[in-house]
Parts: sequence; structure tokens; C-alpha cells
Amino acid sequence: MTLKNSTDQTSVRVRFAPSPTGFLHIGGVRAALFNWLYARKHQGQFILRIEDTDLERSEDRFTQDIQASMKWLGLNWDEEPLFQSQRLEIYRQRAEELIATGHAYRCYCTEAEVEKMREIAMKEGKKPQYDRRCRDRKDHPVGQPHVIRAKIPLDGSVEFMDLIRGSIRFENTDIDDFVLIRSNGAPTYNLSVVVDDVHSKMTHILRGDDHINNTPKQMHLYQFFKYPVPQFAHLPMILGADKKKLSKRHGAVSANAYRAEGYLPAALLNFLARLGWSHGDQEVFTIDEMIQFFSFDHVQKSSAVFNTEKLLWLNGEHVRKASPERLVKIVIDDYSDLFGSLALRRASSPLGVQIAALIQPKVKLMKELADQMVPLCTPGAIEVDPSGLKWNKDAALKAATQAAVKHALKIFEQRVVDALDKAQTTELRSDLDHEAWGSAPSLSQVGMDHADVDALLRQVSEQHGIKLGDLAQPMRLVITGRLVSAGLFELLAILPWDIVSARLSKVEHL
Repeated sequence: MTLKNSTDQTSVRVRFAPSPTGFLHIGGVRAALFNWLYARKHQGQFILRIEDTDLERSEDRFTQDIQASMKWLGLNWDEEPLFQSQRLEIYRQRAEELIATGHAYRCYCTEAEVEKMREIAMKEGKKPQYDRRCRDRKDHPVGQPHVIRAKIPLDGSVEFMDLIRGSIRFENTDIDDFVLIRSNGAPTYNLSVVVDDVHSKMTHILRGDDHINNTPKQMHLYQFFKYPVPQFAHLPMILGADKKKLSKRHGAVSANAYRAEGYLPAALLNFLARLGWSHGDQEVFTIDEMIQFFSFDHVQKSSAVFNTEKLLWLNGEHVRKASPERLVKIVIDDYSDLFGSLALRRASSPLGVQIAALIQPKVKLMKELADQMVPLCTPGAIEVDPSGLKWNKDAALKAATQAAVKHALKIFEQRVVDALDKAQTTELRSDLDHEAWGSAPSLSQVGMDHADVDALLRQVSEQHGIKLGDLAQPMRLVITGRLVSAGLFELLAILPWDIVSARLSKVEHL
């Protein structure tokens, strides 16, 4: 007899079922994403199941990480999570039912004996399987340790239509009488997953292709229990750059590690979606676009290679498309420990959003954005390292540049003084900016925008016989704390004058 999958349910129900024996792996996120996209596209249900039957290795901290990571990514589930550890007795009952109906049996062979059977089979050129010696055993020693095994038919085959790979067929002779309940009473994966998929009324099983060999075993269980068989789709494996299975040696592989590095949820999901799925030549997708376009027709069969450079590029694209307000919120949520208390208030103010908008086109990671915002939001002058300045190799250039900065500072200051004398800046700051940054006006508030600052510094550099770039380099360093930054002229225009003055005054002491 040939078994085939066929479910007549129409409302899509899918699940993501991680084991809490470690932090949420990036490969698991990809599996969760494909399930979530399929459910959302078809207005179906996405279920979270925690497969914590390995009581020794499962830890609550990993369960918490899984849920927190999925919430961060926006992969929201639709029902209360199902915990397998709370259903152990149900699995044992189902196994006993299979014994009663003749589809399972008790096996009293020790692990050492089973391993010896497999070694003998391999020497004889056969599959390394259990030899089924307990299959028709009539005596059942009371109190003797044993496992419960599935009684797989000795003829026929299993065939299922994979939504990605097409028809897949297994001969029953190639399927072992696999264990359902271990000698310690714990259920195996194949039993618990079938019982729970039926309990949760799953219509589609979307998982990695490393589970293909489990599918025929599970299809037999569906038939034994007279359960409806869901549709299957096996996703391509994710490989590292060396074409080996993605692992820790390839770098950060847990979702929370990517969050700490500064990747945006939308960018990470965009990248993972493109690992094995495509929609024409499009590379950058919003979440809504991924939901709209997702289908199994465009999921590839071959393994996908994890390209860190592409992920970084995609993240930069998503950073540039995001609103500065959202980016600042992420900075405050994820990197508040980098800021002092006043600097944190400044970062979250309207002026902080302006600063973030200037930095935004220059960075690819949120960590970079936070790092650049810290010195700009820190009160007063900041400590800098002048060792990289060009003038260190030219004493005359240093002297001319310091004189030019002092000259520009004097002109800026006069503009501010004149404006204050005319009382033109009293109400120019918002209440939030006034609270965080104080009452000092910016150059833009006294009539000098970044183009005016640019023009003035060009004029000053020409008067002192130096290049604009040579004048700007030390100014950039004392203002931002770095030699490469967001636009200097824009920053000089929007930062409060007390900060600009205190920092530019340091140039003559470098």
C-alpha cells in the first residue's frame, strides 16, 4: 500500500516549533519567517510551539530568548504557545493506543544490542537498522526497561507531494521501526510532533530539508492514528561561505547577536527571505511586500549561502529608508548603556532626531549610529585623539589651521552675540530641546544655515592659505570625536552654540 498526503482543510494553520536548548538560531528564524509569511498571506494562523521534551537540556532562559527574539522581529504568533513538556502523559497514552491497535510494540533490547545490530547490518551491506527481533514478541517481562517502537509495514511505500520539491517517495523497507517512547518514558520527536500537529490542526508543515527523512515516519503515524495528513514543504538549508552547514564558526548565528550588532528586524527578515526565495530581481523588500509576494513557486530547492556582506548592505538600505524618529527609538531601546543620563535625554529630543537624520546616510548598523550620537549628545567638550590629523606632519599647516579655526570661531561668536543682543532667539527651541540642551541658540537659529557655514569656512581657509579639507579635519574631530562623520557644516549649524564654542576652542590646544 502507498500512503499519500492529503488534507482537506482550507484555513491555513502553520507553526514554528523551536527547542529551548540554546538561543534562537538564525536558521530557525528563517523557518519561522517562511511559516509566518505563508500564514499572513493567506489570512491564516501562525502557532508557536516550544518543543521542550529534552528536560535535561531545555532551559527557561532559552525559552525567554526565543519569545523575545520573535517579538523583536515582529513574528507575532496567534495563540498561547504550546509547551510539549506539559503534554508528556498524552504522548505516552498515544503510544499505548498504537500498541493496542497493533501499530507499535515494546522492545526490550539495550542500546548496546541495537548498536551491534546496526554494525552487523552495515557489514552485510544493509541499512543500519534495528533487526525487529521484538516485533512479534509475546512475553513482556514486568519491570524490565524497554522502549516503544512503531511497527512499520514490511512492504509498500510512502509518497508525499512536497510543495517545493515535488513528489518524494520512500520504500517502507528503508524505514526503521523507530522509537516512539524512550526507556525513560520521554517521547521522541516523531511521535510528539505528529500528536501536536494534529492537536493544533496544522494544515501545512514548513521546515528545513534536514527533516525530509522524518516525513515518511510521520506519515505512517498519521495513518496509524487515522489523522488527516498535512501538506509538507521542506526549505533549503542555509550554508556558510565555505558551503558547510551554518554554525558558530561562521560568526553570529543567534537572533539576539544580530540585534546587539545593530541590524534592523526588517533588514534581517528581508535577508533571510532572500535565502532560498525570490521575486524577480528585487532585493529590498518591506514586510508587507514579502507577505504579498511570498509563494512556494519561488522557493529554490538548492541550499542557500549566508552572505554577511549582503546582509550588511541590506541593513544599510533599510536604515536609510527608516524614519529618524524610529531609529532614535531603537538607539534608546538597545544602546542606552552607551549614553550618560543627560546625553540620553538629548538623544531622544527633537534635536537628537535631527542629529540622527544627519548620521543616517553614513552608517549601515544601528550600533554605528549610536556610537556617533554619543559624543554629539555629550555635554561640553570631549576628549579626542589627534594622532590621525594631517597637520602632524606639517608644523606650518598646523599653525595656519589653528589660526583659521580661531578666526572662524570669532566670526561665529559675533553672529551669536549680535542675535542675542537683538533677543531674536528666546523662543526658538522646543520645550524638549530646551530641557535637554539648554537655552543656547544654534548658528541656524541666528541666521546661518549649513550653506552659510560652508561659505564662511571656505572664505576663512582661503584667507589663511589652506585647503578647506585641512581646516575642516580638526574641526570635525573636536566636534564629533572622529575623523569621519556626518556632515560637519550641518552639525555646526544645528548644535547649540555653547557646545560648538567649547569644542572649537580646543583646536588651539591639540
